[in-house]
Amino acid sequence: MTTTTALKGPEGLCRSYGQAMLDKDGRAIAGHYLFPYISFTLGHVHSFDDRATADAACTDQVARFGRSGVGTDIRLIDYKIVPVSEDAALCHLTWEVYPVNGTPGWSWTNVYGYRRKGDEEGFEFNVSDNEIGEVLKRFPDFYSL
Repeated sequence: MTTTTALKGPEGLCRSYGQAMLDKDGRAIAGHYLFPYISFTLGHVHSFDDRATADAACTDQVARFGRSGVGTDIRLIDYKIVPVSEDAALCHLTWEVYPVNGTPGWSWTNVYGYRRKGDEEGFEFNVSDNEIGEVLKRFPDFYSL
């Protein structure tokens, strides 16, 4: 994510990412990524080579959460930053969701790789096994909707 203002650092980026999720804004979510961005999920690897691809995928994922009954009331409830180097950290973000279809809510933790490169910063990867594993337990047709 290229910035024209001061860098947020990993804590600020985590909070901003949580707000983008709360705003249900796929483009704002994608704006937190560095490219290529790589997502590791349940043994599968997905990547976004550029911002346009990430915008489309994140917007679609927000819509899928809505269509599936999971809902889009997804809140960042906690985060932990583990420094790796001066310009990198592992960010453990804990989320909570409140489904619209009466399914009880739940929480999960994903890990994101933060990187600062000069005047750019963002997440360059994530591991979302917990998120998708929990979604598929409750909504097995999630990816067919």
